[in-house]
Amino acid sequence: MISSISFHPFISSFPTALLFAGLLLLFLNYKKGANNNGAASFNLSIGFILALMADFSGMISVDINSWNTETILGHQGYSFLVTILFGFAVGWSYTQPFSKTALFIYILCVIAMIASVFSGYELVFS
Repeated sequence: MISSISFHPFISSFPTALLFAGLLLLFLNYKKGANNNGAASFNLSIGFILALMADFSGMISVDINSWNTETILGHQGYSFLVTILFGFAVGWSYTQPFSKTALFIYILCVIAMIASVFSGYELVFS
């Protein structure tokens, strides 16, 4: 069911903001030497849940006939990649937030998020 009113634009900005806020809090905890990562992990957890909601609301609200199919599929691919990496980032933030593997996952998640945001930007403004 495709409707003219979509929740996707409202939901889709929250995962980006919560990812960067969570990673900023992790970075600040690392610099202070504190082992108080509760707020960072909470931000990442809520961001992951909202990323799932954004994925599903985007699948429901897409009308492939009005946009370039290649652009839509690219955005969906980046979005699903971000969601998977977001899930791994949440897991690592609770277990070993400052390990090299966690840092690698955080960097991959940020790169995929930037690609997803840019491809969404192309859908809206092209």
